[in-house]
Amino acid sequence: MVHLQMNGFIADNLYQYVIARLIAEELGFQLEVSHSKGKGGVNAQELDELLSHCTDAPLSIVGDRYAEPVDYAAHESNTAFDGFHLDLAAIFADKSPRRLEIRGYFQNYTLLRPYKARIRRWFDMPVFSGHYEIQPGDLLAHIRWGDMVVFDLAMSLSFYSDLLQRLEFERLFVCGCGISEEVREALEPFSPIYVQGTPAEDFRFMLGFNRIIQSNSGFAWWAGFLSSASEIYCPLMGQNERTDHSAATLRDLRVDDEDRYHYVEDVPYLERDYTLRDVLASRDQLRKKRIASSIRQLAAQALRKLLFLR
Repeated sequence: MVHLQMNGFIADNLYQYVIARLIAEELGFQLEVSHSKGKGGVNAQELDELLSHCTDAPLSIVGDRYAEPVDYAAHESNTAFDGFHLDLAAIFADKSPRRLEIRGYFQNYTLLRPYKARIRRWFDMPVFSGHYEIQPGDLLAHIRWGDMVVFDLAMSLSFYSDLLQRLEFERLFVCGCGISEEVREALEPFSPIYVQGTPAEDFRFMLGFNRIIQSNSGFAWWAGFLSSASEIYCPLMGQNERTDHSAATLRDLRVDDEDRYHYVEDVPYLERDYTLRDVLASRDQLRKKRIASSIRQLAAQALRKLLFLR
């Protein structure tokens, strides 16, 4: 059997689900999923809402079930597995009865490329347009701010302003999370229409656009990948001097076999350090441990500055 322990948010869960399901289907094993505990359990509800609209995305699949031996080849407890890169062919080739424990991020397009038609069938879902009539000349920009600022993974807002100055469009729609006054001020010259619903509604709203500007988030990546958009503008992040987070160093989601993707190279990260206001604004997205450690770090920085001034 295959047991997947989800971690992270919705987009993380989709990568994890895809890998676990591919393994289960290829080996004829049962698939069982334990939900991520992110956002105090709210994440599980949001994921269930999104998957309920999909053509074929059950969280359990019937197949052969084995309790042992336990295989940790695709589990982060295995020191030989970095959480992102995996030899799927080797796993598929081993037909021996076993229990595979799956836990990782798997944000690597080379893992998905051979199976993308199958994946798109699983996640096919109807567009949600709300009360808007989306036109071909409209443009959708996704924002992922909030917790990304605190994790030192947020993009510079210049990515959007520079790109929007070069593109022609009828209307600009903006959706996402952590859309602060700082974000609104940067986008004000482009007269955006802000749309905010549940994560599932935002995701399905993005699917309705022919032209999409992605943030550096898995949520935007999935919406673009599953959409029928003919133009997708994507950031390829430059060097990050503030963090060695695995998402900044190991993730590789460049879709290199579809002409609709247009990549902007060496996009800078946010130019400033995060503040207490950023921590408080994103507290619903952060674990309590992260909130506490961030506040301690800010306090230590403030103390060092005070001592220096003396």
